[in-house]
Amino acid sequence: MSGHDSKYFSTTKKGEIPELKEELNSQYKDKRKDAVKKVIAAMTVGKDVSSLFTDVVNCMQTENLELKKLVYLYLINYAKSQPDLAILAVNTFVKVFP
Repeated sequence: MSGHDSKYFSTTKKGEIPELKEELNSQYKDKRKDAVKKVIAAMTVGKDVSSLFTDVVNCMQTENLELKKLVYLYLINYAKSQPDLAILAVNTFVKVFP
């Protein structure tokens, strides 16, 4: 991780999950990528961001390899707690990577 990525670990504020949900569904690729980075950062410090599972997995449909890898990290972390959704996400990965 580069030095400027530390901003993703900043303190959380009220309403963070709805804000992240909105950013994950943004029409702008860069905003979605930043949102996934924030989700991964929150996950890394032990916050429960499992409610964003579908929104994060939907970000997988992109040409951006970095974003796909971030979604994969999220998916691996939450596959145990949400196995049915994880199977659907894996099927999406298979379609994206024939």
